[in-house]
Amino acid sequence: MSRTDSALGTFIKAASSKDSNYLQIVGDSIEIRPFEIDVSLSPKAEEKLKEDKETVIVAAFFTGEPKDTTTREYRDNGEIFVTSRKIELTESRKAKFEGIKFSKGLYDSLSSKDINLLINVFSGRRSTNVNLLDCGIISLKMSRLESSSDTIKGRLIEEMN
Repeated sequence: MSRTDSALGTFIKAASSKDSNYLQIVGDSIEIRPFEIDVSLSPKAEEKLKEDKETVIVAAFFTGEPKDTTTREYRDNGEIFVTSRKIELTESRKAKFEGIKFSKGLYDSLSSKDINLLINVFSGRRSTNVNLLDCGIISLKMSRLESSSDTIKGRLIEEMN
């Protein structure tokens, strides 16, 4: 059952068989419900990051399918950019994504209201200009985000060999 007209706005039910309220109308904006990503790194990766005073970046990219499929962005990518957020972690390995908004006009231009989410994790490149980490990704429709928390595992790229 979806919630409507809360003190903060109206929740939007995703266009899926799962009952998932992941967007909220707040004035002339759409706000994505808060969620967390835990980063679980190998002991070697944690040791290297600490030794090099390196950070971890958790990047969330939101895209969608537009009603107008004639745009160059859609032709080049098969989707359009909605919004993104990057969180840099120093010692903590929990990225809290909250307060992410985009325009209602952009939302209204989407053919599918179930936007795409892509989460990437990489090193902050403070000690070197190359990424040190080999991490999994999360790539799914927002309605498929099972809970308000998920985990991505990773290790050093050099551990791959």
